[in-house]
Order: sequence, then structure tokens, then C-alpha cells
Amino acid sequence: MTVAAIAAGATPNRPEEWWDSTFPAPTYQGGGAVLAVAVWAIWVGRHHLARAARLAFGIRSEGDEAGEPAAYRWIVLGFLLSFGYLLYFYWASGTRVAVGAAIAGLIIVHYVVWARLRAETGLGFVPFPLSVNSMIVVPFGSAIFRPREIVALFSTRWSYFPGFGESFEVCTGNSLESFKIADAAGISSRRLLRSMMAGFVIALVIGIYVVIAGMYHYGFLDTRAASSGWLSSQLRSSGGRIFELITNPSKYDLNGTIAMGTGGIVTLALGVLRLRFWWWPFHPIGYLAANCWGMHWFAQPFFLGWVLKSLVIRYGGLPLYRRTFPLAIGLIVGDFVSQGGWVFVISILRGAGVDV
Repeated sequence: MTVAAIAAGATPNRPEEWWDSTFPAPTYQGGGAVLAVAVWAIWVGRHHLARAARLAFGIRSEGDEAGEPAAYRWIVLGFLLSFGYLLYFYWASGTRVAVGAAIAGLIIVHYVVWARLRAETGLGFVPFPLSVNSMIVVPFGSAIFRPREIVALFSTRWSYFPGFGESFEVCTGNSLESFKIADAAGISSRRLLRSMMAGFVIALVIGIYVVIAGMYHYGFLDTRAASSGWLSSQLRSSGGRIFELITNPSKYDLNGTIAMGTGGIVTLALGVLRLRFWWWPFHPIGYLAANCWGMHWFAQPFFLGWVLKSLVIRYGGLPLYRRTFPLAIGLIVGDFVSQGGWVFVISILRGAGVDV
């Protein structure tokens, strides 16, 4: 759609600089697509969700959920407690209940979408096209929010920014993949769940200690993550954004709202066509990914992968595809091993005092 807009006369811009809501507003289209993909994912899984609800409230016997990672009543209870705690956190910070529910709900929407994205297409490495704080401020403007609500909105920004598989949404995608592997390998999903929960607690405790001890010993700005990475810049950016929204309240962004609505409508239309016509080639998640920052890095590899896979299937059929499948896995694993190896080498060199 961005290419079509430029062809129709819109001013061209580089993907990494097209952040505003001027036509065609690709990131705002992507924000609307996120909301639509969440609706589409819930609709596709409606039968499973209805079954889970019946089991959670005791309408069916517990034997029907013997193969599940946990009893649905405990899952529902855990969700209600977690969501309730978020509402309490926002309320205690001076946020109105409706605003707190909107923030918490949008965070959950992002997690659901990225879990679906990861499970269906493997695109768990793309960033959020439009963050939660922008999704709330753009349609309404910051003038209707209290100062405490704006502070609370940005205080939980760590939970949904920046994407790229670097924020907390990675837990949803990794969990789904782990349970899928366990199902294929015949591993008990309940044992796996207990192991994952134990690992999460251990990682949380160790991570908190390492971060706090490192900051205390070296100072925040003296750690490499803060001085050469984006951590300190993002913290300053959040503070500046809070100051700007409070001291210079904004009105609603009509262009951004229209772009979000357009993105949602296009995504839902693609989802309906995908469900009704087996031959329909365009996936709604593809439209979402196309409007994410960073896709200009991956467009060529995706194109090459699609071309090679299409040629293999067209001229070699399923037998050739199965023979070349290990080659593709090897290339992926080799790339990660190479990256990990260089991180290991650089860490050793830095430990020896070499500036790299």
C-alpha cells in the first residue's frame, strides 16, 4: 500500500524515517493491523476458547483436559489475578479504571498477536509497528488524560517496547513453540509447564541481581548496555515524551486514526478472504509485517526464500522439498551459531581489555 501511495503521488521517504501520520502512514496502518489480527486470531480460535471456557467453569468433565498443560480453571484464575493486579497497579498510580483497563488490554493484545505471528509465520523478530502508548494517545489526544495516567502509561513501556523479540512478548511465542515441540516429541506438557515456571523464576531472580549489582557497582551510565546501547536513550526519550504530553497536550490525530482504521479494515478483509478461499495468496499477517519498521532489512531474504521454495516445490515436488529442508535448517542454525560465536569472542576480547 505504501508503494501504491508513492506511485499515486505521496512524497517518498525512507522506511526508517516514516514515523509520522502523513499519508500513507505505514506504522499507523500497522497499528490498526495489530488490533485486527487480535480479533482475527480470537475468531479463528473461537471454538477452542469456548471449549476452554466450558472446562474452566465445570460444564464438562476434567478428563477432557487431561492432555493440557494445566487445568483451564487454574489458567483462568491466573489470568484474572494477573489482570486484576495490573488494574490495581494503574489505580494505585492515580489512573482511572477505564484507562488502566485500556492500557492493560492493549498490552495483552500485543502479546496475543505476537504469539499468533510467531506460531503461524515465525515472524517473532519484527517490532511493534505502533506502541501501546501511541495507540491510546493518537485516537484521543493526550489532553483527555491526567498527568498521572501519562506517567503510568510510560512506566510500563518496558513490557511492550521495542519488539524484535527483545521485550516480554517473547515469552508467549517461546511458550507456544515449546508446547508444540513437547507434543510432537511425546513429552508431558504439564511437566514442561512446571519446568518453564521454575526456569522463569530462576532467571528472574538472577537477572534482577545481575542488573542491580552491575548498576550499583559500575553506575548506570558506565555499563556498556547503557552507554553504547539504546537503554539510556530510550529512558531519556520516555521522560521527554511524558514532559511533552503533559506540558503541551495534543488533540486527536485524525490522519493517524484514519490510517489505523484503514489498516484494521484491510487486515480483516484479508483474513476473511484467507478463510473463505483456499487459493487466496495474501495473508493478513503479511500486511501487518509489511508495515513494521525493519522489514526493509528482511525483504530481500524473504523474497529469495520464497523464490527458492517455490522453485523446489514446482519442479521437484514434495520429495525434493523434504530433501532440501535440512539444508534450510542448517543455514538458519549456522547463522545463529555464527552470531553466538562472535558474541563469545567479543566478550573474551573485552574481558582482556581489548576495545572492540
